Amino acid sequence: MHSITSVVSQLRILIRSVWYAIRFFGRPIKVHPTSKVSWRSIFKTNCGGGKIVIGSDCEIHDYAMIMTYGGNITIGDHCSVNPFTIIYGHGNTQIGRGVRIAAHTVIIPSNHIPGDEITPSYKRGFTALGVRIEDYVWIGSGCRILDGVIIGRHAIVGAGSVVVHSVSDNVTVAGVPARPIKLPLS
Repeated sequence: MHSITSVVSQLRILIRSVWYAIRFFGRPIKVHPTSKVSWRSIFKTNCGGGKIVIGSDCEIHDYAMIMTYGGNITIGDHCSVNPFTIIYGHGNTQIGRGVRIAAHTVIIPSNHIPGDEITPSYKRGFTALGVRIEDYVWIGSGCRILDGVIIGRHAIVGAGSVVVHSVSDNVTVAGVPARPIKLPLS
């Protein structure tokens, strides 16, 4: 029985490998064949260049959007990107191992430079410092993670939070803007 399970598992990996080669043919997108990428997810690299790399045993769910906009997006092993999440790459987005990203989250490694009376913001350009999310982070539903932010290992970002400043290791943040919160001892 064990050998049949192993053969089926290897066959699934082979089929995924062929499917990803066909789906992403000619584009700078590399997905490990043990990862599960919904055919309803959207990957775009033709919007300014950049590349996408997804590690092993990841899950990219329906309607997740991963778009480079000139930067690179790297997602480590054992991560999940849930439905309707948007990950942009402008200034590069790096996501570590074992990261869980809940539905409706937006990661934006770019920001507009504020305008003034002489030059409106759309003519001022933008920053693209990038976003880095370290290993084993949990990001709640509906979060916004903005340019220049680093989220430390084992951090938790509460649902609906807007992260505008970096988050230290092992810290839970929540709110708009996201701030450290104390959790009840368990």
